[in-house]
Amino acid sequence: MINVKKFVKDYWIIAILALCSTAFFIYQHSVSLSWDFNSYVLNAKYWFAQGLYFETLRPPLVPLIMGLFSPFGWRTAEYLFIVFSSLCFAYSSVRLAHKLDFNPVVFYMLSLTPYLLFIGMNNGTELVSVAFLELAISCVLEGNILSGFFLGLSALSRYTALFLFPILFFHLRGKKIVRSIVIFFITLLPWFIYNFFKFGNFFFSIADQYANNILFRLSIHQAPQLDHFLRVVGILSPVFIIGFLAAFFFVIRQFNLAHIDIGRYLKTARKEIIMFFILVYTIYSYWNIPLKEARYLFTLVLPVAFFSYIGASYCLKKLKINKQWLVAVGILILLVNSFLFFRELPVTVSYYEKPADYQSAIQTLKNLNLGDCSVMSNSWVMLNYLGQQTQSTPASEMVNDSIREGKTIVLFKRVQDPSYVHNSTFISSFPVIYNDPKYILLGTKACAPITSLDQSFLEKMSDIAFRLRGYHTNTNPCLILFHNSATLERSCNFVNFKGYIQDSNRKIW
Repeated sequence: MINVKKFVKDYWIIAILALCSTAFFIYQHSVSLSWDFNSYVLNAKYWFAQGLYFETLRPPLVPLIMGLFSPFGWRTAEYLFIVFSSLCFAYSSVRLAHKLDFNPVVFYMLSLTPYLLFIGMNNGTELVSVAFLELAISCVLEGNILSGFFLGLSALSRYTALFLFPILFFHLRGKKIVRSIVIFFITLLPWFIYNFFKFGNFFFSIADQYANNILFRLSIHQAPQLDHFLRVVGILSPVFIIGFLAAFFFVIRQFNLAHIDIGRYLKTARKEIIMFFILVYTIYSYWNIPLKEARYLFTLVLPVAFFSYIGASYCLKKLKINKQWLVAVGILILLVNSFLFFRELPVTVSYYEKPADYQSAIQTLKNLNLGDCSVMSNSWVMLNYLGQQTQSTPASEMVNDSIREGKTIVLFKRVQDPSYVHNSTFISSFPVIYNDPKYILLGTKACAPITSLDQSFLEKMSDIAFRLRGYHTNTNPCLILFHNSATLERSCNFVNFKGYIQDSNRKIW
């Protein structure tokens, strides 16, 4: 149990910084609409409040936590989740710092970069996932098999953490490795079971996200952007590079000293190796995502803070400056980061999605007596979050059919997808109900009944393929995830009680 009074007394600076960062996260959420955050709220309402909209591809932990807070009211639950995530990160940073033999105050200061503040809570999952990852690493370093539990929670926040399970091998003791891995899978098991009974496959949600984020976007693969990496590291770049090199040569030196005693080597250098592993894996994961966003590098905040701390300590040592000055260095970096944060704040806030435009469109639908009819939009999540039941926009080839079926299509001009939104010739070929400078309504004012709002991405793509090409694609997650490996696909089908087979229908799209 956390002794809050002792925590505040011993780490009052961290307590103040945690309260300040939490206050910003609350402010950020109050002035913006976040697509991903709203999706998690909608999933929570689907489970806890008989909501109609559900996204299968979302990991379950964030909506579960929000749902547990829902007795206080749904809007309040969103803010309570933000407070929980922020304070959990502060605590996990302190706990990990102790296991790393770092000054907790300095380590937390190095973590609070503008990048972390702007990205950490905007989409709902990043900060809490890293907090659980820090707790998992802390448990590994102290020999606590609950590392598997916390790593499981991290993975249930963001699926990318699933592949960080090799961290559990750094228990370096056979029984603890096995037990922590068992706990890791037990933590994941309820979600797998839910997937099996709802969709017929343990891995349906993971496959749905993989199809949406990677498989169906391979044709538009973007190159990595240096700016994204620079945003993560920021002004820590010099000390990060120094710390990275110092840690690298330390690991090499320890290997040479250990000779054939691998156990001794891993025990001496495991902190550095764990951070190198997280750094390399995060970059690799980002590299393989077709559409690049800076937030996909969020897990780097941990190794960046780690190596930056080492770099700052190394510089003080070489300059023969007392290590006590490390706190002063941390404060200086924090002040510079604070200046950069407040300089960037007005620009960043200006790009936030505001509810006014969406509420205007909802009111227009009501004025036209279309609020209780089937609506489609390129901002369907925003409209659903604000109370207007909405499906995603149809493919360009299906716009005419959708209108003929009596559906109203709301296209927000600021949103880039789908591409036909900005094709004036294409749009002008359909009947326009209402044209606003910020959005346009296509349709005939007919009122088709509202259809399913909980269809998975794979199911949607299969239906689209049938309507456009006359066949249904295979939505089996084993094929989606492992179509390039016969052994893995067969094994996946076997685990899902379908036999050690490959599907004969190989059509993915």
